[in-house]
Amino acid sequence: MSDRIFNIHDIFLIVAILEALLIASYRWAQPSSGRRNSYLLIAFLVVVVTDMATNLIMWNEYFPVPQVVRDRILPVAFCLSHFARGPLFYFYVRSLLYKSVPFRPVHLIHMLPAVVAVVVVLATNLMASDLQQRLGGTTISTLASFLWYSSSALSVAYVVWSITTLYLYMHRAKQHMSDFSGSEVILMVVLSSCFIISWGWSIVVVISADLVGGVFADAVGTSHNFIRFALMNALIFFILIYTGRLVSLEPEAPTQEDHVATDSVLQAIQQGINTKQLHLQPSINIDQFSENIGLPVRVVSHAINRHLGTRFFELINSHRIEEAKRLLADPTANDMTILDVLLASGFNNKSSFHRFFNRLVGTSPSDFRRCAQRATAK
Repeated sequence: MSDRIFNIHDIFLIVAILEALLIASYRWAQPSSGRRNSYLLIAFLVVVVTDMATNLIMWNEYFPVPQVVRDRILPVAFCLSHFARGPLFYFYVRSLLYKSVPFRPVHLIHMLPAVVAVVVVLATNLMASDLQQRLGGTTISTLASFLWYSSSALSVAYVVWSITTLYLYMHRAKQHMSDFSGSEVILMVVLSSCFIISWGWSIVVVISADLVGGVFADAVGTSHNFIRFALMNALIFFILIYTGRLVSLEPEAPTQEDHVATDSVLQAIQQGINTKQLHLQPSINIDQFSENIGLPVRVVSHAINRHLGTRFFELINSHRIEEAKRLLADPTANDMTILDVLLASGFNNKSSFHRFFNRLVGTSPSDFRRCAQRATAK
């Protein structure tokens, strides 16, 4: 018998655990660690570490822990980590997107499945060996299988909810900001999808163990360690590089009767564009626009969406394109480069300018200028 406690598959899991603890410590030590999203991230990482450590100890009979820990503590840790990871991930994502949304005591109801699972484990004296084997068709083995399947399904459901929240955020951000790329949100969606794969893989592991077993089940189970390792590195990369770039939005308030746009509201919006030329300000958002024309954000947003049939993002950039067309067709502005034109029109990057120009005009800025100059020469 080998005297090694860990194999190569375990090493990947151990490294992932150490990385999660390192990033949790890093966020705790930061001056901004008092913010809610930092606390939620730390709680999520601790739960993920508990999940991986439970897996590491449960399936390694040589791991040096007291038998009472293996029999009694591991099932409790399993329930807490598996049933709490999904809700914590969702609330972490939501805290990044809507920093001003308070966390209320009623939200603790999302931890109810974890509490119920722990109570059931303690009441039935379910042990780690029951979670591992699930044999014999007994009540306790059926309960163990139910805990595996339900915890994984619940985790996946919360990630799907998180992805839905991200898409709704991206839709609202495009309404509120005139220059919104959405790359950070798309990366967060990709990362969330990876969590679906990881937590959904737990179901595949259990099914393969129940129906096939043997070497195949072992291979499926150990492959999960590599998935967790890759996922943890992707999460760390996103946390360090992209979370600071996400712009928080205010929660969307329900539409009220007094939000119905009047002619004066639409006139104020047009004045903000035609007279104040607010669309020429780079990166202007709907909050700044509304403040400049002296109207509430919700009133402006409602008027643009319902009465002008567009979004703030589209409205501002369509007027920027009109300004760009004017400059490109102006013979006195021939000395302006395309870069000069896009900056003077309110854009601050080439990709957005060319994308909108081609979509709205049907040709490139350079071709439009050449056609305009030929028409002027005639």
